[in-house]
Amino acid sequence: MEYLIIILIFLASALFIEWKYHFHIYHTRKERLIVTGIIFVIGIAWDYFATWRGHWSFHGPGLIGIRIGWLPIEEFLFMLVIPFWAITVYKLIDEKLKVR
Repeated sequence: MEYLIIILIFLASALFIEWKYHFHIYHTRKERLIVTGIIFVIGIAWDYFATWRGHWSFHGPGLIGIRIGWLPIEEFLFMLVIPFWAITVYKLIDEKLKVR
């Protein structure tokens, strides 16, 4: 359950930054779907490969227990939320450090 809570905290902080500073990293819904879809597919493929090869695994009390194949549902949410959070924070830092 902790993994899900951490992901939700990252999502809430990214949404708050977007709301507070009035900027959006995607200009259209189509752009949001395409970029998110590409990152999601690449990330999930990488996770499946790494799990299959035994580079890492997902088990323990920090997970809900719902799996799609070898991956927990939290990992799918991770691939949707964390890239969005990282780009949002990058844009915030970039905006704040710009010399005007």
